[in-house]
Amino acid sequence: MKRELKTGRTSTNPRSNFFPRNSARCLSAALFPALLLAPAFFSCTQDVTDAQAPRRINIVWQRPTPPESIHLFYFDTLGVQALDTYQQLNALVGQNHAISGTGVKRLVALSGISGNSVEWQEVATYGNLCKHVFSLEREDAAQPLLAGQALLEDGASRALTLPLKTMLSAIKIRSVACDFSGRTYEAEDYDNFSLFLSYAASEYLPLDPQGGRAVSWMNLGDVDSVSVGKLKCPEMVLQQGYGRIRKQRRLEEKTFYCYANTQRPEDMPLTRLVMAGRVAGKSCYYAIELPPLLPGVCYQLDITLKRMGTDSPDIPARSGSVEIQTQTMPWEERAHYTVTY
Repeated sequence: MKRELKTGRTSTNPRSNFFPRNSARCLSAALFPALLLAPAFFSCTQDVTDAQAPRRINIVWQRPTPPESIHLFYFDTLGVQALDTYQQLNALVGQNHAISGTGVKRLVALSGISGNSVEWQEVATYGNLCKHVFSLEREDAAQPLLAGQALLEDGASRALTLPLKTMLSAIKIRSVACDFSGRTYEAEDYDNFSLFLSYAASEYLPLDPQGGRAVSWMNLGDVDSVSVGKLKCPEMVLQQGYGRIRKQRRLEEKTFYCYANTQRPEDMPLTRLVMAGRVAGKSCYYAIELPPLLPGVCYQLDITLKRMGTDSPDIPARSGSVEIQTQTMPWEERAHYTVTY
């Protein structure tokens, strides 16, 4: 059966790049990127009936600062779930507009870089997009990569809220102290020269059918300086230490980031926060195993060192060597953004 298309009008809008699926069949691969970047705004003529009224999507993200752009994908929900429409929204200020074909659709929204449409050229079905990987190499905690998806029903129900979520977890050290009381070395302090995350999830499938899944890890035991050097923000997994840590509690926040790790191979340890340093000139490490990390959650730690650590960063901290008070909380307040189509 031939699809019925609504008639409409077009006008320019520099904030919106629109690509309808049916046009792709008439274009060469060379013309495809050019069309994705061509500014266009499609506003269909609407009757006043509920079934034809614009559907309003309220997109919510976890930072007050908007993403540089949002990439919207509308897929059919039957068969191979073919791509119906792709659109890039830039300069996200106020209310913006999008469009899709009629019928029930699956909407996927991904944040990204303005004008970057080359990576979406091979997306023809929902299954193609589910293979899209988030990488720590592209992440910035101040403006993290975001993802969200929802089903858009066809009918009288015309509004929904689509949360755009980060796949990162935040590990925040709020305070540290060192109390070796009762040990033969109780007069010593801990000289902490670096802190890093080991077994940190570095690549993540945000649209995996299992609800998101880590697919690679970095710093497998010790710091991998090559991998860390490739990161846009190396301080997400490696930072300078506190220096001398004494009995008096030191209130100085340091925050690290990696992807959630609830889905991982059985032989992959949980992510660890490693403190590297010396006690009386002897190398001393505290590889603190963190709880299973959830996306969009901040784990706040108050750390007290109680006894000598290990001589290797890949040996978990021994029982009784560290006391930790942990609090979990949402990572950021959420901001709102409305798309009407």
